[in-house]
Amino acid sequence: MAHPAEKLSISMPRKLASAARKRAGRRGLSAFVAQAVARELEREALGELLNELDSAVGAVPEAELKRVRSEWPKR
Repeated sequence: MAHPAEKLSISMPRKLASAARKRAGRRGLSAFVAQAVARELEREALGELLNELDSAVGAVPEAELKRVRSEWPKR
């Protein structure tokens, strides 16, 4: 990490920790977890923004959501 770091102690289920270590590989568990936390914070901020937009201008109509979802590529 290029930025100053703070050492944390976290707990997680053993299987999750094992999978995270395996996936992190050479980049290291700390970098992997930092990236995962950053992504989750971005997702939560986006959710808050969407809620604010729903409050300000109203929710997207269900029919429009269905139409867009039907056109969105499946993964």
